Amino acid sequence: MRRIVLGGLALAATASLVLSGCTSGGTESAPKEKSKGATSESEVLTAYNPQPASNLQQGGKMTLPIVEIPDQLNPLHGDGSLYTSKIAWFYQPQLSFNDPKGNITYNPDYLADVKQATVDGKTQITYDINPQAKWNDGQDIDWTAFRDTWNALNGKNKDYVVGSTDGYSSITSVAKGKDAKQAIVTFSGPFVYWKSLFSTLVNPHIAKADAFNKAYVSTPHAEWGAGPYTISKFDAKGGTVTYKPNPKWWGAKPHLDEFTFVQMEVSASLNAFKNGQIDAVQAANAEELNQVKSVAGTELRRGTTTSNNLLVFNSTSPQLKDPVVRKALMEGIDRSQLAKITFQGLGYTEPLPGSFSLFPFQKGYQDNFGKLVKFDTEAAKKELDAAGWKAGADGVRAKGGEKLELTFPTIGDSATVKARATAIAQMMKNIGVKLNIEARPSADFNKVFTKRAFDIFGMGFISSDPNGMLYICQMYCSDSTLNVSRSVPKSMDEEVKAVTNLPTLDEQIAAGNKVELKAMETYGIMPIHNGPTIWAVKKGLANYGAAQFYGNYGVIGAPELIGWEKK
Repeated sequence: MRRIVLGGLALAATASLVLSGCTSGGTESAPKEKSKGATSESEVLTAYNPQPASNLQQGGKMTLPIVEIPDQLNPLHGDGSLYTSKIAWFYQPQLSFNDPKGNITYNPDYLADVKQATVDGKTQITYDINPQAKWNDGQDIDWTAFRDTWNALNGKNKDYVVGSTDGYSSITSVAKGKDAKQAIVTFSGPFVYWKSLFSTLVNPHIAKADAFNKAYVSTPHAEWGAGPYTISKFDAKGGTVTYKPNPKWWGAKPHLDEFTFVQMEVSASLNAFKNGQIDAVQAANAEELNQVKSVAGTELRRGTTTSNNLLVFNSTSPQLKDPVVRKALMEGIDRSQLAKITFQGLGYTEPLPGSFSLFPFQKGYQDNFGKLVKFDTEAAKKELDAAGWKAGADGVRAKGGEKLELTFPTIGDSATVKARATAIAQMMKNIGVKLNIEARPSADFNKVFTKRAFDIFGMGFISSDPNGMLYICQMYCSDSTLNVSRSVPKSMDEEVKAVTNLPTLDEQIAAGNKVELKAMETYGIMPIHNGPTIWAVKKGLANYGAAQFYGNYGVIGAPELIGWEKK
């Protein structure tokens, strides 16, 4: 499921689908100095040094930066961030992986077999669980973990705070099969995206809502994990999470002796990479790229990103309750100018994005936002006038004695972030709006996001699942934790949720585009850019980098496959 994340837009960014890369194979395009946003599958670019286990050396260490060690460490919780999912990836069960195009394969360490059938017109899936699969505390991983995952994520019990109910809300039952190591999942009818579900599981200790919400706060509970690695040291105050091979792991031996996340701001991570203290760093702009591209022993890995970066307009803010005002503000923002600032020096161009459900290179993509909003300063002024917001002597509009003055928090210390925010503030000034920029450290992202402490905010979503229509409710359902604008009314929920229950992909794409267009007419979210993915890594690091839908934020496939090539 999608997760909140900092990155991408770097004003702030977000989230991801926890399914990731396959355990071997894949192709790697040569890194290019110049690239463009893919508008067809043939233009997609990947670069991640795919290597089978036989080409990896046994042993060695790896250190990577992480912007935040979040308080909420349950990756299925609604307050979980990208960083929650990064930390969980190495010590929690990963039942399935994607290849770069998003084709899903199952992890045999957890699932011995998966079968699909149609029973009385309903999709039914039988999961045969590996007999060896156990949680670290010795409990069997059995059918009850599938039941508990469904109970937590299906949306029926509102006490569970979850990021998404997509897919799980379409399940009518999870039952024990021939024995405790078999789970039978039945949907309410035909269900296209069943492979995207149950990529990870709820541990028995957090099966009840109170524990689901609270048990992982500030503690990772390594004993409730299961995987090739386990956490050997967790120090949130010191900013480190360290992993070692899990002695209770029944699968292929992991290749690293030790792996560590170190919390640091983006600027610090760039310096740490230059000094050889970390092994990879992401470059989001020319400023960052120029710092790392000439470091000795470095390889740049460029690829097509699967992120949506956006501006969120808080419809619960007093000045932004009127959708006419929100639309006018959007019309006053020149997205092409923001793209120039963002991509300057990267040798990268792309068309302006228009959807949060599909990427421009995917079948069925439509520029839904472009049908509704175009940059037009004069039109924006007229609409604000008509809405009763009149310009004062100082140039700032006011209505009923209240000025049209808004807060815009920025996250992190990047010069590009500052330049982009300054440009937005000037655009707002041009239409009579005062925008106050509030610079916040990267670690404040979740505070700003979860408390909605903003009028306008920059965010993004990173997807490692190509089935965007499956997650349409995350974007547009009124009760979704990711629907931060709260502009889409509850009256649309039934229409939004109906999309994923249509029997064919073509029908879902057609209906989903209509729903998205209608939801965008509430003017709560504005797509800004997709952008490229650029990683600077030490040469020899395998299965890490830019790989479209294949991977978990740089990490490709099974955690045990990350490591160093044999010399």
